[in-house]
Amino acid sequence: MKLMALQAWREYRFLPPRPPMRTVQDWAATGRIPAVKRGGSWFVDIEREESETGIEELDDILYGSKKTA
Repeated sequence: MKLMALQAWREYRFLPPRPPMRTVQDWAATGRIPAVKRGGSWFVDIEREESETGIEELDDILYGSKKTA
């Protein structure tokens, strides 16, 4: 598992105007992006993000849903 700090991922993934940090933190917390929280900070699992299909239902089957309904 290769991890990237959430803020670095946000800058890498989006051109300006980037989504607010609060928005990407919510994405991490709800499982919209594959992320883990370590020591109070969020990190994106880069390998998993690259392997996801972008089809939410299929990714839930392949990786298991992290959503809390």
